[in-house]
Amino acid sequence: MFSSPRALTKHERHSNKTLACCLIVASVARTVRPEYLLLSVPKVNLLEICQRREIKSSSQVQRKMTLPREKGRRQAVRGPAFMFNARGSSLTAEEERFLDAAEYGNIPVVRKMLEESPTLNVNCVDYMGQNGLQLAVGNEHLEVTELLLRRDNLARVGDALLLAISKGYVRIVEALLGHPSFAGGERLTRSPCELQDDDFYSYDEDGTRFSPDITPIILAAHCQKYEVVHMLLMKGARIERPHDYFCKCADCTEKQRKDSINAYRGLASPAYLSLSSEDPVLTALELSNELAKLANIEKEFKVGWALL
Repeated sequence: MFSSPRALTKHERHSNKTLACCLIVASVARTVRPEYLLLSVPKVNLLEICQRREIKSSSQVQRKMTLPREKGRRQAVRGPAFMFNARGSSLTAEEERFLDAAEYGNIPVVRKMLEESPTLNVNCVDYMGQNGLQLAVGNEHLEVTELLLRRDNLARVGDALLLAISKGYVRIVEALLGHPSFAGGERLTRSPCELQDDDFYSYDEDGTRFSPDITPIILAAHCQKYEVVHMLLMKGARIERPHDYFCKCADCTEKQRKDSINAYRGLASPAYLSLSSEDPVLTALELSNELAKLANIEKEFKVGWALL
């Protein structure tokens, strides 16, 4: 009525024996010392098991890595802000392609789109708030920058200039200074907070890359970019020395909401002193006395003034 049990093979007996030993080890692991457990466990080829698991896991990872990437703008490693900003859904397919071409320096695509797409918005921004000009400047694409500068009504030229100065891209700075917006030289001496009603800067008090009271010549002096400082001086840019601390003129009253330390940092820069003054040593001594007085007046910022 009942069939006789099938005889186990040698491999099955070895597997059952190994499983039973593992169960025993697991049940007494809390009470028995580890050195005694090692004596009771049969020898198992652990190296072979680990190798099999590594091969299996590596093949799974390789299959995941070879999956095709979705089309569209790549959320590159530009910073942690992509975690807090959703992908811009307002961008059209044409704008996505344009921003990609500007970011990666695709000159033929940028030139073709500028010539053949009359509806193209060259001032569109990505999820990081950067337009095509800023992406081209940030990645040091000189040819793309020159193509974009030929367009009318180009926004955020001032942001692009500050970005190029901070990175030391001298040729791009020279190309940007040739833009008609710098013809009079007035914009070179004005900060983003003074031009917040204009689209020359993307003014944002809480999220700008640079201080809102900084100008191109001050930033170049901070970064010790001698060539850039010389170019800006030739364009007529100067760092205006702040008035006396207790001055009550209308200009000082207006500027009280800004800190003057950035201006003094630019004035004390070796690059600016050596290129803008006929006697840099005398100018440095006079400036040192003025900074010493400010250190005595503003006790809470004494260390900062003393460093200058």
